[in-house]
Amino acid sequence: MARLIIGKSLKRYFDRWSFVRKTLWFLEAALFRLFLFFARLLPADRATALGRRLLMAIGPRLDKHSKFKRNLELAFPERGPEEIEALARSVWGGAGGLLVEYAHLEDICVNDPERLQIVFAGDSPALRDPSRPAIFVSAHLANWEVCAAGVSKAGIPVTAVYTPLQNPYLEKMLMDSRAALGCRLVPRDSSMRALLRELKAGRSIGMIIDQRVDSGVPIPFFGIDKHTTLVPARLALKHGFDLIPVRTERLEGARFRVTFYEPLRPDDPNADDLEQARQVTAKINRAFEDWIRERPEDWWCAKRRWPKDATARPAPTGPEAPAGSPGKALSLIHI
Repeated sequence: MARLIIGKSLKRYFDRWSFVRKTLWFLEAALFRLFLFFARLLPADRATALGRRLLMAIGPRLDKHSKFKRNLELAFPERGPEEIEALARSVWGGAGGLLVEYAHLEDICVNDPERLQIVFAGDSPALRDPSRPAIFVSAHLANWEVCAAGVSKAGIPVTAVYTPLQNPYLEKMLMDSRAALGCRLVPRDSSMRALLRELKAGRSIGMIIDQRVDSGVPIPFFGIDKHTTLVPARLALKHGFDLIPVRTERLEGARFRVTFYEPLRPDDPNADDLEQARQVTAKINRAFEDWIRERPEDWWCAKRRWPKDATARPAPTGPEAPAGSPGKALSLIHI
């Protein structure tokens, strides 16, 4: 968060001194704690609206704004500068809503069942029988924290992979808020073996995988190769687990819908393991593209998604919808 406010270069400068770094961490956490205190004084929907207005006003003045615009320009080359600017401001609004919602996660995920809808738009043994684990993948859309809560509220024991923060004070605050999600949490740097242990213990895995992974494999995303992790696909294919895309959408205020889609399969089951993992991961990226095109203002694209020298290319078009794209819901339940 400090890098978000003061910029990457200035933060690196301050990080040279341990005392200054720890002081910044403390001030950052204190500011966020005060922010959440006032957010809790408001009903969830009003807090979300206030957070949106606040970040839409402040966000475009921050260093991170240019990163938003760059990602959006590459994803939507058909949009002009004014449209990209307006869209980036809307993305900041979504970020403001998400931040204040850490103060209301318990209301959203536990106390008020009407705030979280669960939709099954696909079928899988893992969705019918919670004792059969699966791998759920999603993107940084709307309030992605709610995605894990949606899996939990569907009755599925799940372990969610998260990215730890450098700031230990802020990390503890967020982890305390995440207790409302009803899931186990493991850090992103956990090995594939650790994730496999969770799966073999009967717990599904949830992963947010739309960001660039430098050690990943180039897979098209909006028509441009993005280094993408193959870990979910390789785990699923090697050990026979379903790989299920899950989408989180913001409805109105602090209300959300979590939708489970059909499990993804490779196009060629006779291809070698690496090629099958590539095929499945390409389907994941295409599903994410569909969701982002439909609701681009919900996409948290604060980090660089493509190589620095990437140039926009027209996204592929055709009559056939990509596998994993939103389809007609088979059932709708409020849990």
